[in-house]
Amino acid sequence: MKWRIGLFFLLILPALHLKSQEISGIVYDAKFDSPLQDVSVLLTNSGYGSVSGKSGAYKISGIQPGHYKLMASMVGYLVYEKEVEVTSVGVININIYLQPTNISLNNEIVISARRMESDEYSSPEAVSVLNAIALKQESARSTPEALMGTTGVFIQKTNHGGGSPFIRGLTGNQNLQMIDGIRLNNASFRYGPNQYLSTIDPMAIQKIEVVRGSGSVLYGSDALGGVLQVFTKNPAFSDSGFKAGGRIFGKWMSDDMEKTGRGEIELAAEKTAFLGGFSYHDFGDIVAGDTLGKESPTGYQEYSADAKFLMKVNKNNLLTLAYQYDRQNDVPRYDKIITGYEKYHFDPQIRQLGYARLKSNFTNKWYNQVNLTASLNQSDETRILQKSGQTKITNEHDLVNTYGGTVEVHSNPSENWKFISGIEYYYDKIASDKLEKDAGTETPKRGYYPDGSSSANFALFTSHTYSINHFDFVLGARFNTYQIKAEDAEFGDVDVSPSAFVGNASVVYKLNPHHNLIVSAYTAFRAPNLNDLSSFGSFNAGIEVPNPNLKPEKSFNTEIGWKSKYEAFSWSVFFFRNNLKDLIERQKSTYNGQDSIDGERVYKKENFSKAFIQGFEAEIQYQFVSWLSAYGNLTYTYGQNETLDEPMSRIPPLNGRLGVYAASPKGYWGRAEWLTAGKQDRLSGGDEADSRIPEGGTPGWNVFNLRAGYDWKWLGLTAGLNNILDEAYRTHGSGVDGYGRSFWLAVKIGF
Repeated sequence: MKWRIGLFFLLILPALHLKSQEISGIVYDAKFDSPLQDVSVLLTNSGYGSVSGKSGAYKISGIQPGHYKLMASMVGYLVYEKEVEVTSVGVININIYLQPTNISLNNEIVISARRMESDEYSSPEAVSVLNAIALKQESARSTPEALMGTTGVFIQKTNHGGGSPFIRGLTGNQNLQMIDGIRLNNASFRYGPNQYLSTIDPMAIQKIEVVRGSGSVLYGSDALGGVLQVFTKNPAFSDSGFKAGGRIFGKWMSDDMEKTGRGEIELAAEKTAFLGGFSYHDFGDIVAGDTLGKESPTGYQEYSADAKFLMKVNKNNLLTLAYQYDRQNDVPRYDKIITGYEKYHFDPQIRQLGYARLKSNFTNKWYNQVNLTASLNQSDETRILQKSGQTKITNEHDLVNTYGGTVEVHSNPSENWKFISGIEYYYDKIASDKLEKDAGTETPKRGYYPDGSSSANFALFTSHTYSINHFDFVLGARFNTYQIKAEDAEFGDVDVSPSAFVGNASVVYKLNPHHNLIVSAYTAFRAPNLNDLSSFGSFNAGIEVPNPNLKPEKSFNTEIGWKSKYEAFSWSVFFFRNNLKDLIERQKSTYNGQDSIDGERVYKKENFSKAFIQGFEAEIQYQFVSWLSAYGNLTYTYGQNETLDEPMSRIPPLNGRLGVYAASPKGYWGRAEWLTAGKQDRLSGGDEADSRIPEGGTPGWNVFNLRAGYDWKWLGLTAGLNNILDEAYRTHGSGVDGYGRSFWLAVKIGF
């Protein structure tokens, strides 16, 4: 214990007694020569940064002498870059002028790609970004729906309260979902589509990043398709005394499909800042297009609360404390209810997350930034099931507590070499029970998982970037080990310790300032979780029984990419192939010698398949004049199960988006979009038996939407017209249909 305390002070004390060098100045809008607030200003490769205050002023303190790149970014402006040299007396008064733009592609500062702030254009990863402006203008009903049309992301909705992102043909627990750098995935995450992303309130989100095809080295298990990370809103510090304010938001949708309200309060001082909010959502039944009409029951209610507190412990240490709560009541599975169930509801579904993070800057080149994070994530889910014509009602309850701890060390040994290393630990503990009620009798049963089962996850990782001439080389490695335990008297105990070693390598060739060519290779894995090893209960096609003898799924992804960036024109294209092996899939099995339970077929998961997924993702933006731009994307995915010699399950069809966007300096803006998906008739055997997929495949569709709004000081108005042609459509594999022609209006008032 003494050596741990000594190590802690060895790391922390240098930050408290270093000689200060500073970079300071004011950030301006270059067109109107007016100060800009909330601009992110950072020294790349150093961990040092600042955010401009109301007067546009910024200050970065405690900097080690050396050569840096000063970078400033804000949504709606071109990224500013400038080489600077910090001497022993510091560099003072660098004023920054940002150029307005409607081009966001390749013009974002992203975090998920490198696990630190980095320039999207220079990063070798394929990244899709949904920034604050896009989130505000869409005012999406749920977080999954906010992602519809995003490059390389296809949203499947088993139910109205769900929404599962497909990234490069994979979904569910084969993609990693994160919140503010903390894993949302836990040991109970389901195979195939799931609903967990919908438990994040879209009103509390600042930005969403999707790293397509990579992420296992930096983030661990489950990132076979990629990593989707949600970043929640941060409060801003005040540079001129204590301030208090807030916002009220309301949204209404026609046909009684949505009534949403949210209130936020923000408190700010020079060294402390607080942001808290509460949201209420009342979602009515879906009214689908053409003659489909109302789909009932699909509606539900949701309550969300969040709070975040920031404190500058001193000029080199920032403490963040955060808490999130989300509760969904009476969420129906419409596809189940119309195919044999009287009741199939999630009631309630609750997610809670609390975390503390200390970000410390140092003048040591081997640890110029250290981030310490401790978290507790809780998933509390109750399912109520009753088959049509039966009196028996089954309540299944699963409670998962996930304790997490992470140490990140950012290093910058030389001008050309930077790297990040870290240690991660997550521990899941599951409480699971089932209660059958029939004719006044209550009978306890084994839960979906063995009660008291656990999963421990420990990892070491490092990722290095080395720049020389026109080349950037990125190399990374990760070692991950698990300890998964469950005592199961009915099916046998589980005590397995899967482990994996994964790596990545990328080369970026900077052809010139406007073109980057990329070649990458990534290995990834997904450790079998308790849902794979020990689940016992119903799924869409039957009843699943446990199999404690599974090993990790593995993948090897290769891709080539081309990113191009001009002041008024930007595009990127990636071609990829992902080879997968030891895929865990359900196979027909028996239970106590019988192939069915209560008339439903018995299945068991096995490491069964070898497969590949390949395709391309392309996106483009072009600014005609300062107020008018166009954008589009196209994604093609082809998946083949080589073991079964058939298509992979639920592969999305060819899909894309095309739109035009107009914005006036006076605050008016408008957007017209065309969303499209082709027919998907390449079906696996499981797809053909899936009641959510029509016979012969899912038809193609075309949906046209309009958005418009006005922003003025304390007032914001946004309106939308969905599915103008009132087309009947369904995203492939979904259990509910898309909205018919409908109108919505959102109002935001600041104070």
